[in-house]
Amino acid sequence: MTTSTPVSPTGRSAPPLWRDTATLGYAFANGVSQIGDEIWFVALAYTAAQLGDAGLAGLVLACATLPRALLMLLGGALTDRLDARRMMITSDIARIVVLAGALAVLAAQGVSAGLLITVGFLFGVADAFYGPACSSFPRQLVPKDQLVRLSALRQLISRFAGVLGAPIGGLLVAGYGLGGAMLTDALSFAVILVVLILVRPRWPRAKSTGVSVRADVRDGLDYLRRTPRVRDLVITLSGLNVFVSPVLSIGLALHVSANSWGAAGLGWLSGAIGIGAAAGTAVAMKWRPARPLRAALLLLLAQAASLVLVGFASYAVTMGAMVVVGIVAGLASPLLSGAFQATVDEEYVGRASAILSVTDDGLAPVAMAAFGFLAKVTSLATATTAFGVCFAALLCFALSRPHVRDLRLDGSTAEENCP
Repeated sequence: MTTSTPVSPTGRSAPPLWRDTATLGYAFANGVSQIGDEIWFVALAYTAAQLGDAGLAGLVLACATLPRALLMLLGGALTDRLDARRMMITSDIARIVVLAGALAVLAAQGVSAGLLITVGFLFGVADAFYGPACSSFPRQLVPKDQLVRLSALRQLISRFAGVLGAPIGGLLVAGYGLGGAMLTDALSFAVILVVLILVRPRWPRAKSTGVSVRADVRDGLDYLRRTPRVRDLVITLSGLNVFVSPVLSIGLALHVSANSWGAAGLGWLSGAIGIGAAAGTAVAMKWRPARPLRAALLLLLAQAASLVLVGFASYAVTMGAMVVVGIVAGLASPLLSGAFQATVDEEYVGRASAILSVTDDGLAPVAMAAFGFLAKVTSLATATTAFGVCFAALLCFALSRPHVRDLRLDGSTAEENCP
């Protein structure tokens, strides 16, 4: 039996992912860049705290996230009008220039609140344009049936980047100060910049032809309204962090504290999530269900049940629940991400990704506050049960929608494939 290598309209062949040096190089270079991001985040937060003002650390981080939230829709609209690869290249060059300027100011004047706020703000602006472009670029690198596999690889690399980046950042700041962290982050951007210059898109992408960028932003929002499969998918994906993150970040810590399991106990539980997620993601790189969204949604029902246990279970049961949470996250996330990229119409990928990011950024703090308030006025068990049940209800809603449940990676449903 022989397998053919897909050939794109540009004439460039797309070999299987494990032999695709261009796509693998792009994925691993992104991982290097993410390590740099983790290093910078640690350096930024620690240096702000060391300046002695407790509120400064929060202000610095807010200045880094606010422009990202405000400009993300604009970044998505520009991604759909322009070339995604060139937008990423421009954003990387901008961040390298910002870091070079910051290093010069640091050498001349030392650390200051103004320096941290300025760099954080400019990074937030760059992220608003880089993020949507990065989300849309995989559509131009691999065939649709490889999107889940590529998403799994990128998420696996991202998990390792998160594990490595934070401790490396701490060591760099301790040994070489803020300047060492800045220089390392700049080098990580240089790595992805070189790879982006070398890697060329294989598939052309349809672009928006709206009369203006503002019109494109409005059209992107209207696209969700008039496209049920994408609208319901965005609703489902937005709900994942709303119901899962508060339980794992707040609920788990409260449960450990109430039972006097100590910091080490919390560390092992968090580690179980990470190990399970890595294992699940590794399996997802090989698993190719015919209906990826249905498979992911059914798996996530087990995660919803595990979240409920965080409110009252013993340590052993909680550990088992965290392993399930991690494995399911590792399996389901690439399926959801790959299906999302394959489902959204080409000329709307940037805007749809931006809307999803803005929704996550906006709902996450509200969900955190709501969970904490509910746990305080009732009990932790009530809060975890409420969030777990609401999460399950959201999944059942998605499973009840045929255009979501039966979606395939080519964007069709089971009914559309019937003769």
